[in-house]
Amino acid sequence: MLFGTWNWVSFVVGLLALSIGVSVLASGEFSGNEFTVVLTLGLGGWVSATAPFAGARVDDVGIRYRGIFKWATLPWGEVRSISVGPLGGNGLFEAEMPVVQKADGKDLPILTLAGYTSGRSRANDRVRRQVAVMREGLDRAHRH
Repeated sequence: MLFGTWNWVSFVVGLLALSIGVSVLASGEFSGNEFTVVLTLGLGGWVSATAPFAGARVDDVGIRYRGIFKWATLPWGEVRSISVGPLGGNGLFEAEMPVVQKADGKDLPILTLAGYTSGRSRANDRVRRQVAVMREGLDRAHRH
């Protein structure tokens, strides 16, 4: 399983939102804030439950991507290529992520595996290794 660096940060943020919702609900003083309570409980619960398991699995069948809000299974026959793509603009938010180009021409960005470069003009080694693992799986599938 390939994991990103932000899984645990997302998990902690989800727990924080969940705990805020629970504490407001427990206090009984949420009149007029029902939407906020439901949002923090729902979103916080969902993120804290899914973030630790977010990532991509590469096997003989294909790529199984499990993000926080998106899941996808792509058999190798539906994968045209795998590359490193940019995420964000310039400066602090520069990042790279694996991008799977599907046979229908559409791209599937693997956001949960994004790796940040801190504004430097260097590649993210972890993302490059993960793309290499995905490409090896694709090459094995095409040889058989």
